[in-house]
Order: sequence, then structure tokens, then C-alpha cells
Amino acid sequence: MTKEKSVENENARGEVKEIIDKCVRCGMCRSLCPVFLAIREETISPRGKAIFLQDNIYDKIIYECTLCKACEKKCPIGIKLCSAFKKARVVLTEEGKGTNENKEMIKNIQDVGNPFGKEPSKNKKMFCC
Repeated sequence: MTKEKSVENENARGEVKEIIDKCVRCGMCRSLCPVFLAIREETISPRGKAIFLQDNIYDKIIYECTLCKACEKKCPIGIKLCSAFKKARVVLTEEGKGTNENKEMIKNIQDVGNPFGKEPSKNKKMFCC
């Protein structure tokens, strides 16, 4: 890890801590979280992830989030959990703990210019938005 990445990593950790330290662990966020509702494991819940991050534990469990912001809507004190989870993903990626799927997508973008790894058809035009 280069010194530059280390500084970025520490900054991201600081931003995560600033967001997460406001969490009072009430658990209100769990009631709307689609991942928690499907899996029913506390560690998967937004509160579970917040507890990990408050304890300075950065684990791949952070990727088990759809970033739908349902937890933020339910949070009684308005904590921006999804922002913290995104920044925690930056930390994990900087430490080489990204998901295999993400690594494959990045490689595909570098190799062929799209995340699916296939050359775009020359006959079709691509449109955005």
C-alpha cells in the first residue's frame, strides 16, 4: 500500500467513524432493510454493520447492503448509514478486500470498456438516460 493510499484509507475511516459514532444502536433501521428481512441475521442488519464499524472492524459484510437507504429513512436521528457503508467499501477496496465480482467488473471495463466483458456490437448504438 502506498503512502498516498494509506492517507486516503485513513480519511475514509475517519469519515465512517464520524457518521457511525452517532448511532445509538436502537435497531429501528432493521424493520425496513430488505437484506435483513430476507436473511434475518443481526450482523447483516444496518445496526449490525454499524456496530462492526463502531468497533473499527471492516469486514466484507459491508458489501451485504443494497444501498437502498431504507435504513436512513427509518433512523430516528437521521444517520446517513449508506454513506458510511460506501466509505467503508472504499477502505476495504484499498486494503485489497474487494469482492471478486467487483474485481471482475473493473477488469472487464479495463479490457473491453464495459462491465459485462463483451465487446459492444458495432451495429448498435448505445444510449444513456
